[in-house]
Amino acid sequence: MTKPVVIEAAPTTVKLDLGCGDTPREGFEGVDLYGEPAHRVDLMSFPWPWADNSVDELHCAHFVEHLPMVYVDADGAHHAMPAPGRVDLLIRFFNECYRILKPGGSMTVITPSLRSSRAFQDPTHRRFIAGETYYYLSAEWRRANKLDHYLGADCNFGFQVAPTIVPGLGIELRAPEVQGRMVQHEWNTTMDFHATLKSNKEAPASSP
Repeated sequence: MTKPVVIEAAPTTVKLDLGCGDTPREGFEGVDLYGEPAHRVDLMSFPWPWADNSVDELHCAHFVEHLPMVYVDADGAHHAMPAPGRVDLLIRFFNECYRILKPGGSMTVITPSLRSSRAFQDPTHRRFIAGETYYYLSAEWRRANKLDHYLGADCNFGFQVAPTIVPGLGIELRAPEVQGRMVQHEWNTTMDFHATLKSNKEAPASSP
């Protein structure tokens, strides 16, 4: 007797675009409190409605610089001043990204370059993100610099950060050392920082 063919469902890939408004990245489901996203979620209120280790990829463009300079307590309330048990909202945001990402999951974060007028022109910007800011999302770096006593971070990301260059400056025609000096020191040479983060955590133990 011929055995019936069992067709297994393809695994679901979950990709979320955080704070995208009405224009999510192609291939991603939009997440925002405004507009008409696929998921209407307040990204400043925790926890988010996704399970641990359930999301393959996150995208977040020009959102984190708008996060208010507040601290979040264990109950999710916002406070103006730090205190034991309160975590800066930016760190709490990335803690939550890390929680929902699968082991090895990736996240792209795009923010205005710190040496660009774009970082300061919008009066609703509250954060000014340097490439070095992402070190604070690495558990190894935090331990080496003895920051765990106050930071409240439990995420652990590996990362790479690359700038986008203002077009028309002819930087690509310069010698490599001149290009590097311009990018690092000259104003309005770079537009944005593109950070690629990877979730460094072990896969959860499978049930027997």
